[in-house]
Amino acid sequence: MITVEEKLDIFHKIVYRDEEEQFLKALKELEEANERLLENKRNEMEQQRQEIIRRKISQAKIERNEIKSRDLEDTKARLRAKRKELEIDLVDSIVMKAKEYVKTREYGEYLCHNLDRHLKEFEDDELVLILRENDKLISENCIKGLKTATGKTFIVQTMDEEMIGGFIISDKNRTFNIDHTLRTLIKEKEYLIGKRLCQTLEGVGELNE
Repeated sequence: MITVEEKLDIFHKIVYRDEEEQFLKALKELEEANERLLENKRNEMEQQRQEIIRRKISQAKIERNEIKSRDLEDTKARLRAKRKELEIDLVDSIVMKAKEYVKTREYGEYLCHNLDRHLKEFEDDELVLILRENDKLISENCIKGLKTATGKTFIVQTMDEEMIGGFIISDKNRTFNIDHTLRTLIKEKEYLIGKRLCQTLEGVGELNE
């Protein structure tokens, strides 16, 4: 016959076993829940990490492109400045050659030829002719011949030496004039000089805008 003590012991073991099973079940569920939370957190952190990497890469590309763009603009600006410097040097060289040219015999022939050609464009009987002091002497015989040939009267005035050479012709009222000075002719060609220089530089690969 089972004693009371034995019955109590059996009851205690049964109750304890049930409690232990419930505890173990709850513990397992808790561990599983924690594992799911950890996995979710790991996935979330991985997504955040990937997003941070993506943004960093995107920002780096933007900054790289900005640097390349600035470098390209700086290079183009330096090339434009150098081209302008070369253009100025080239024009200055032409001016120097023109100053040497007016000292030659060929210039005297050029001056008389163009005076004859342009003076015939005016119908006025009295014209103003502006020349350098030296060119008055060079063209003296030419002007005398034109007076005889055309019957026109020429009022000869002195030109500023800065105009290098050539002449200005106008009617006596200064309503119309022809500026055939070497300085003006060179200035009118500056755009063409710059354009030709640009084309030359592009041809050798030094300028690519």
